[in-house]
Amino acid sequence: MMLGVVRVWILLSALLVGAGWILSALHQLNRAGYGVFFAFAAAVLFFCRRKIQWPAREGFMRGLHKFHRRLKRPAPLLFLILASMSFVSGVLYAPYNSDTFAYRFPRVLHWLGQQQWHWIHTAEMRMNVAGCGYEWLVAPVMLFTRTDRFLFLINWASYLMLPGLVFCVFRLLGMRLRVAWWWAWLLSSGWCYVMQSASVANDALAVIYALAAVALAMKVRETGKTTDFWLALLAAALLTGIKQTAIPLAGLWLLAAWPSRRVAFANPKTFFVMAVSGLLVSGVPTIVFNFLHTGTWDGISALQAEYPGWQIQLDSPFWGIVGNAFYIPVLSLLPPFFPWAGAWNHAMDVFLTTPFGAHFKSFEHFGAVDSGISESTAGIGLAIILVTAISIFVARKYQTGPRTEYSRFQVALRLCPWFLLVIFMAKVGVIQNTRFLAGYYIFFFPSLLASAGHEKLVRKGWWQKITLLCMAFSAVLLVANTTRPLFPAATVTQQLAGEYPDSKSISLLHGAYMASRAFQSTEKQMKEKIPPNEALVGYAAIGNARLEPALWLPFGVRRVERVVKTDPPGQLAKQGIHYVVIENNPSLDCNIDKWMARYHASLISEMTVQEKGHDSLQIHVYIVRLDGN
Repeated sequence: MMLGVVRVWILLSALLVGAGWILSALHQLNRAGYGVFFAFAAAVLFFCRRKIQWPAREGFMRGLHKFHRRLKRPAPLLFLILASMSFVSGVLYAPYNSDTFAYRFPRVLHWLGQQQWHWIHTAEMRMNVAGCGYEWLVAPVMLFTRTDRFLFLINWASYLMLPGLVFCVFRLLGMRLRVAWWWAWLLSSGWCYVMQSASVANDALAVIYALAAVALAMKVRETGKTTDFWLALLAAALLTGIKQTAIPLAGLWLLAAWPSRRVAFANPKTFFVMAVSGLLVSGVPTIVFNFLHTGTWDGISALQAEYPGWQIQLDSPFWGIVGNAFYIPVLSLLPPFFPWAGAWNHAMDVFLTTPFGAHFKSFEHFGAVDSGISESTAGIGLAIILVTAISIFVARKYQTGPRTEYSRFQVALRLCPWFLLVIFMAKVGVIQNTRFLAGYYIFFFPSLLASAGHEKLVRKGWWQKITLLCMAFSAVLLVANTTRPLFPAATVTQQLAGEYPDSKSISLLHGAYMASRAFQSTEKQMKEKIPPNEALVGYAAIGNARLEPALWLPFGVRRVERVVKTDPPGQLAKQGIHYVVIENNPSLDCNIDKWMARYHASLISEMTVQEKGHDSLQIHVYIVRLDGN
């Protein structure tokens, strides 16, 4: 049943991404356009229904019966608890994610506002050069519901498929039944997956497409069904459209699909249709537009031009590998709460001034850590790393008899992820880069758990208790999540801050819980200062500016136009912009008086947002009215 659901998910995802690009080309990215497209897709599926392997009703009922039996075992029950807690947090809280609010949601709203994808007039180049796969899943939901409250369901639905996909891939790679079963549940409780399961981040979403691409491609060897081959191709294509950092994972699909490559050429017409479909839903359209507008496939040149002091691309692959060999373990071993982050980051800044440290200046902020784990910083998690280390060490004791033999094909698939990791380390030097590896982590474990001793180890009661404790700790993280806490965090931390005013740890904790609330409060004040009948509002900001989505509310009624520093004053008047919101991030260094003098504006309101409790991260928000408008 699980693979049947995955097949439907891949097909639905491909339809939504394809619809976004096709309707944009026709300038019909609106409700009517989606309605016609969905009706046409339904007609095509109806005529091709016999060629598609839909989940059978009998299989569905058997799956429900198996699911009910599994709940009698603690590991599946714990996963269900994690998923339920995640769902509750998604229902209780409006979505909030710094990157998503900075460019993912705004770019979707700009596309819907002009009823097509377009190169947006903005200083935030990520709105143009980043992959669009996640955004095309979001667009119809925002368009039809006119709210962002249901968007968490995209990540949550994909999270439910994770244990089954992990188990399927592990079995296909030769892992023993019990080992694959236990580790499928354990890895699904990884911090990056749990904390993003009800968020609007798109890092963990990539692992579902990567696992599906490998699982379906390998299934073709067993079943001989060509449909799985093409669905695997679509899954790999969708993977490349989520994030550019996930593109290397398509190499896993290529390796897994290679033994069944003759299927691709058996029917030239089908091959042509599926190849075009795969290109359409992949990262290729974004790459083409990046070439046309920036001259590079990834748009790095545009980002570097806008942020000359921001090191975006590593200078040396060699030092990138060396640096990440240190930085990735540091981030991976970070405990849930780390109040010494300030001292650590200062030490890293000093290190960069040394002759050896100078090799790592091309990293965004080499060695930097946050004061705790959040959905923007979490990797697979310290708990799972500790369980893995214990398992590898102890499994040697139970290694008896001849070593397990694997086919060359399985060995190649087990080793390939490590080669892809080296490519990642050579190219990616961004801060918090462990979350970018969310699509990779699962594929590292088949080679780590290859020893036959793990079969005996997973039967040990003490090991099972440690595993269940590890999963339970992920539930604690969900409760304490700074973005969507499942307890009255603001009240509790405020009371503790009053009782212990000199405690730096409590101050940091309180600031972390208040960060998203501070932005939401500012959004509310901001909307109250702008007349509701203003159909077009200007927005001037760069960097991680996160207030734009609130200006679009209610979705479909008001439009927002980005204002950049090169815009002449007369252009705003021609556009009919009367009010401009200026978000002055510390990196922006905007002189509000000079700005108002240049654009002949008057100050209406001024607000300050203090992020994460640090004075150095105070963000000023100005609302100005253009005089004469």
